[in-house]
Amino acid sequence: MSKNKPGKRRKRPELKNLLLLIILSLLGRTGRYRLKHMLNLSENEGKVRLMLDELKQEAYVNVRRTGCVLTEKGEKLLKTLLERYNIIAINEIDLKLLGLQDNCFAIQIRERTQETKLSKIIELRDVAVRAGADGAILIYNDNGDLKIPKVYDNLYLELPKIAKKLHDTFKLGKKDIIIVGFSKDGWRALEGALAIAKNIKNNFH
Repeated sequence: MSKNKPGKRRKRPELKNLLLLIILSLLGRTGRYRLKHMLNLSENEGKVRLMLDELKQEAYVNVRRTGCVLTEKGEKLLKTLLERYNIIAINEIDLKLLGLQDNCFAIQIRERTQETKLSKIIELRDVAVRAGADGAILIYNDNGDLKIPKVYDNLYLELPKIAKKLHDTFKLGKKDIIIVGFSKDGWRALEGALAIAKNIKNNFH
């Protein structure tokens, strides 16, 4: 017998909810059928409908036959959620010069210290894979030197084109981290990167 009280609202899956808001913010009006594929919930259409219904009830999303769109209140909610995980920028990025042939999404998070996370690189990559990405890399800005631990000590010297692309894409603070998720499905790449950002916030702060 279920222990849930009658009428008790289920807690929305936090990562999926954040991904949904980001998709609507990036793409604008998007149909529910398309959303369920983007969220990797094709077999759980009811869950997508429930997420959208609850967001609609709270005036974060407008749902029409022509598609779903984020409201101004929804954009404010998204900004609050991103700030919670210290995320200051999200960009789709081409990193083929780094050997990443798949779709890549890069997330910039603002950090004050990196020592603990440097020892957890493999663990954090596993977090991205469990979230659906094929893999992830973490790029650290160490007072102006862009590093990929155990691979590159200074991208500006070793791969200047990649360093320039990252420099032009992000306004980097002295200790910022760029989390790059990659996958054949771009939205899985983004979900993997978001999972790492969430893990860093929950476990290393």
